[in-house]
Amino acid sequence: MKKIIIALLIIVAIAYGGKMISKISLPDYPDSEADLILYWGKGCPHCENVKKYIRENNLDDKIKIAYREVYYDNGNQKKLEETVKFCPEIDVTQGIGVPLSFDPKEKKCILGDTPAIDWLKSKITNN
Repeated sequence: MKKIIIALLIIVAIAYGGKMISKISLPDYPDSEADLILYWGKGCPHCENVKKYIRENNLDDKIKIAYREVYYDNGNQKKLEETVKFCPEIDVTQGIGVPLSFDPKEKKCILGDTPAIDWLKSKITNN
């Protein structure tokens, strides 16, 4: 019985630790201070490509990024819907795809992982 309790405590500790690490890995800024707003969804492989590129290149130290998860956060979904109004070039008739990055200073939407990574590359080479 003690072994089961110890095993359960270890599992809970690992799960909690993993949750805390995932929170730490995404520094966040208010939209008003961000250089880029990244709309993403949990489980989206293309979103993970962008986040991985950011982590591997320590871009959170160079660019203020606001992370907005939209699959499970209704408030962020509404923000995404408001944001795409600035981007008439994006066809929203079939829904809004992610990752969608938004440059609030230039009022520019960047749809997809490769375009977002290219935008990030241009920002770090221009700074």
